[in-house]
Amino acid sequence: MPAFHIRLGAALALVVAAAFGGAPAHGQTLLEEVHTIAAPMTAVPIEHDFTISQAGTYQVTLTDLGASLTPAAPLAAVKLAVSGGGALVGTPLVGAGTLTLSNLAPGTYVLHVVGTPGNVPGSGPIGIAITASDMTQVVAFEDVLALPSQALPNGEAVLDDSFTAPASGSYTVSLNDLKLPQSLTTLTLLLIAQGSATPVVTLPDNGALQAPVTLSSGVTYRILAVGQADASANAGLYSAVVTASGGAVVYGRAVPVGGTLHLGSPVLAAGGYTLSLADLAFPVALTQVGAVLLSNGQSVTGAGLNAAGSSNFTAVAGTYEAYAAAGAATAAPGAGSYALQVLPQGGGSPALAVARGVTASGSALTAFSFDTNIPAAGSETLNLADFQFPAALSSLQLAAVQGGALAGAPLSAAGSSNIAATSGPLSLVAFAAAGSGTAGGLFGVDVAPGGGGTAAFDVTQAVGAIFTTQKITVTAAGAYAVTATDLGFPATFANFDAIVTQGTTQAGSIYGGGTFNFTAMPGDYYVNIIAQSTGSDQAGTYALAVAGAPPAPTVTLTVDRPQVASGSSVDLTWSSQNATSCTASGGWSGTEPTSGTATTATLTESTTFTLACTGPGGTTSQSVTVTVTQGGSGHGGGGTLDPALLAALGLLLAHACSRRYASGAER
Repeated sequence: MPAFHIRLGAALALVVAAAFGGAPAHGQTLLEEVHTIAAPMTAVPIEHDFTISQAGTYQVTLTDLGASLTPAAPLAAVKLAVSGGGALVGTPLVGAGTLTLSNLAPGTYVLHVVGTPGNVPGSGPIGIAITASDMTQVVAFEDVLALPSQALPNGEAVLDDSFTAPASGSYTVSLNDLKLPQSLTTLTLLLIAQGSATPVVTLPDNGALQAPVTLSSGVTYRILAVGQADASANAGLYSAVVTASGGAVVYGRAVPVGGTLHLGSPVLAAGGYTLSLADLAFPVALTQVGAVLLSNGQSVTGAGLNAAGSSNFTAVAGTYEAYAAAGAATAAPGAGSYALQVLPQGGGSPALAVARGVTASGSALTAFSFDTNIPAAGSETLNLADFQFPAALSSLQLAAVQGGALAGAPLSAAGSSNIAATSGPLSLVAFAAAGSGTAGGLFGVDVAPGGGGTAAFDVTQAVGAIFTTQKITVTAAGAYAVTATDLGFPATFANFDAIVTQGTTQAGSIYGGGTFNFTAMPGDYYVNIIAQSTGSDQAGTYALAVAGAPPAPTVTLTVDRPQVASGSSVDLTWSSQNATSCTASGGWSGTEPTSGTATTATLTESTTFTLACTGPGGTTSQSVTVTVTQGGSGHGGGGTLDPALLAALGLLLAHACSRRYASGAER
């Protein structure tokens, strides 16, 4: 498969083309999205779609809800933009306020918000309202600008959720510190009716983390909460629970903070289960590890561990949530890993089986974990590739985990290894580090049958850069196109690189903006975007769409005579399809129409004429060669006679004259 190279500049609109069955259909758009991405230590961008049914003037009002708290907790920065049709609409807001969108056409638009929480606990909640010119509200949103829960060393995590009370009446709202691995330093909660700017309750309430509230049936309530971990632990777990007066839970959800991870949501039948936790000692042993199972945001008796081991508990039928926290030694390599399983006590397949890697603060490594399922027992080949894009990684290692233990020997560099796998869940734990002073790197992993065949699992992952990936499924072999456009909100990227991969194979890489075509066979591909942002917001925006690639130009170039005598000229005739311009080279030059005829200058030596025609589908060239011989005649006049031939003709003429003289003497 040919590689392609295009430089992607800043926050950009990326278009990847594919078509449903049969040959790719030119112009058929299969996917369109506009998306904002940000650096991992930056607040997660907020995005919402909204639809306008009637043309007119609309206002978008952005409110900093944290600024109205006591004490006030305003945002450090916030910006808002609206996009539609792959372009920005209006002038973005650079703070809380109102954006007026005049003459807005009917259609679907996207809100994009980026920002930075302030230093006061509780900073982050925002409200967005869209109103028509007659002040009728079209839609309203409440959100929280906050760092990702894994964005260490901040150790802060946000709950942004909603629920509807089943009946009007009295309820109790509680905010619970679940102390995994230890208590949090800060916990704050707001309960607010959707569309309102006034909270129903704020916790803590005079120091209490529980308060009675009166809720109305049919009203949607938003729960916005923030938890912050101790700086030394950078990990924690809390939950928000709403119960009716009789004790029934109407809402319950837990939120991991910092290094505490949500591992899965096993669905358990009523009966006995075992919670198992193992230190994998990959690459070295952990300093601590703990885990817990929750139901509706509440602890389950017997389903908690504060060290590697196992614990039995009795489950009622329902969905549970598994969380774990671990610590790695600060000494190099500063990394470790663990495995968690939830197993039926009577035997059978695990309800949950996963493995995760962790790194110590200051470690050069980053941990990555991937979960898949092996359909049948047998030999599997584990492949690990460093794509060296945009630069090689300085460190890369990988381990497979099954049944709470390592499956085979880990890979310490790019390569392959065979594992004896059983059917069921398989986790892959990787540790990687980007090269010093580079714009990041990319690695790929796939798991394929040992005897060959289609990979059961494949994934790509960037290191040391903003990263997002889009999976595309090609169902018909043919040409596919990628187009890039910079949207410039809130700022352009310092660089924007993309690579198309399939498993551990590179299909092509791109640098810069514009349009390119590539050829694909049926199967799954990934468009991986690796970016470096600029400005204080450390974010950018791109659009992603999928459409069929335009056909390549075709060119026909002919000459009336392929061979002529020196000093002759020839006539060229050409035509093209799917082309917008043509350029001549070789025996002629300059810009030519997409079809036509031309007479060449006189030729004294063999000459090649080339015509390159360009269109949306690329550039195609066609050449024709005219051979020149010394002698003969053609367009442009007679030729010249060879001196030897002239001498021969002279002798022949003299001989003829001599014969005539002799004949006359005889008569």
